[in-house]
Amino acid sequence: MVKKIAVIGAGALSRIFCTQTQKLLSDDYRIVAVMARHFEHAERLTKDLNAKACTDLTELLAEKPDIVVEFAGREAIKDYAIDVLKNGSDLVIASIGALADDDFRHRLTDTARGMNRKVYLPNGAIGALDLMQTFALMGDAEVTIGNTKAPRSLEGAPYLQGQSLPTDKKTVIFEGSVEDAINGFPKNVNVAVAAALASDTLREATVRITSDPLSSENIHRIVLKNKLMRAEVTIAGKPDPANPRSSTSTAWSVVALLKNLASPVSFY
Repeated sequence: MVKKIAVIGAGALSRIFCTQTQKLLSDDYRIVAVMARHFEHAERLTKDLNAKACTDLTELLAEKPDIVVEFAGREAIKDYAIDVLKNGSDLVIASIGALADDDFRHRLTDTARGMNRKVYLPNGAIGALDLMQTFALMGDAEVTIGNTKAPRSLEGAPYLQGQSLPTDKKTVIFEGSVEDAINGFPKNVNVAVAAALASDTLREATVRITSDPLSSENIHRIVLKNKLMRAEVTIAGKPDPANPRSSTSTAWSVVALLKNLASPVSFY
């Protein structure tokens, strides 16, 4: 049976996701609706999808999607996630940073359990969330999450308070907790929240953010260790040309997630 997909957000990542899902997974999924704050943005994206463009969640959910996919930011997730689950749809969250909020995360989990629905957290710009869950089960994991990006990918973050970043040298601009990192850099460190949640170190993990004027890639380096294992995961990806704060792999990882869900053989 072909499952119906609805998308919240109509930016660059949504476009990649919709285009590739239609191209690669049309036997298993059909995109039925796209929601954006501005109707013309949703309409532009749905033109080639034979899908409904809308600006209201009620309109989106009226299409009775089996799965709702979010690419709209952590405030959008906080606004819409609970209603999506109560509507009977499963949910894919790209803006995992929203789950650093304990109260919201618990309400989301309780609602999903009560409605017998699933919330999927894709790898996004990194990978190996399965490995991180193994460390979580083993216990006593120590986790350091390093992000290196060009200054233009970081500028405008609340933590910087309008300051410009050096253009002549590599600089560590932040080192601290996951919560402080996502609040200070809400569009840059979803990966830190994903890694910390998967490894069960949301309060203990350390995040280090580096500005590198010579970097043409977004580089994520995650180091995990306990008494029996040590692992390093390094992912380097080109920033999205349309939005340098995001990695195109985020959209592709959701396509891969949907492929995995539809396949009789699953990779984990």
